[in-house]
Amino acid sequence: MDQVEGAFVQGVGFFTNEDYARNADGLVVNDGTWTYKIPTVDTIPKQFNVELINSARDQKRVLSSKASGEPPLLLAASVHCAMREAIRAARKEFKANSPLTFQMDVPATMADVKELCGLDVVERHLQSLTSAAASAAVKA
Repeated sequence: MDQVEGAFVQGVGFFTNEDYARNADGLVVNDGTWTYKIPTVDTIPKQFNVELINSARDQKRVLSSKASGEPPLLLAASVHCAMREAIRAARKEFKANSPLTFQMDVPATMADVKELCGLDVVERHLQSLTSAAASAAVKA
């Protein structure tokens, strides 16, 4: 179970926050967890249910690492897809003048997601709600 959970969280980190910096020569300058941010306790889902199904051929067989590690690692791509759909929904809701089809690279860091959502559009929307509420209060 731990290997499945760990592989999924590793995949989430890969798709969302494992951005590494390069110097002018193209060499990676992140050389450890001080500068290279891996998934942490706040990245892990609060509720994460995992169940392994026994093999029908041999009930005593231990699943190999490929069988228990690689599938959940690749399942983390679903997080990237969900983020893309959330960005598309934000663009629709805030009526951003942005196309609903867009390029989102891996990793899609929080800064990337905010930019793709059109954070300035969100801020203007919140200001319009505040202004509308203030106008309604003045009229009342």
